[in-house]
Amino acid sequence: MIVKVCGVRDPEVADVAIENGADWLGLVFEPRSPRFVDDESARRVAAAVAGRADLVGVFVAPSVSECEDAAARYGLNAVQVHGDVDADFVSACAVPVIRGFNVHTSDAALTLQWWPDCLVLLDSGAAEGELPGGTGLRLDVAVAAEVAAHRRIILAGGLGPDDVGDAILAVRPEGVDASSRLESAPGHKDADLVRRYVRNARAAFAELNGDG
Repeated sequence: MIVKVCGVRDPEVADVAIENGADWLGLVFEPRSPRFVDDESARRVAAAVAGRADLVGVFVAPSVSECEDAAARYGLNAVQVHGDVDADFVSACAVPVIRGFNVHTSDAALTLQWWPDCLVLLDSGAAEGELPGGTGLRLDVAVAAEVAAHRRIILAGGLGPDDVGDAILAVRPEGVDASSRLESAPGHKDADLVRRYVRNARAAFAELNGDG
């Protein structure tokens, strides 16, 4: 079971997340995002992680070469792609691909079964004109659970320390992802919120597996 902290921009936050049990850290390479990580910061985070967790690069409508170049440069274990991307991106990219989808309804969510068998990150629907990807808004757990019954998903969409456990138990996802609700201001992670989120997610997954 996967616990991901996205939008990491400094080594200190990376350390807190990993020390409390995070599996994946997300580096956002979309310049329009308040969580955008520049070259120097990405290198610092990668050096601090040093293989203790997986690094996932987050992109909006990237090219295959953009993802592969970033993977080589920062030691990314996977790329998470949002926006206008063709389904053959998965087979064309030499790096494992996580496909991010923003959905409003179960009808939209169920079309995901036609995508290749890659891991899907499911997030709430973005408003018109907004960047695809993290919205900070909750995804209907019934919609998410319906998709999770058919394929492996990472659940995202406004998750924070106080509700991630209930969401895990309701949806039974492969993993969870949080970003904006772990911040004191856009792009600035709060160490205590990160710590509590990771610990609560780990506890919920343990309960789900009968280990609690």
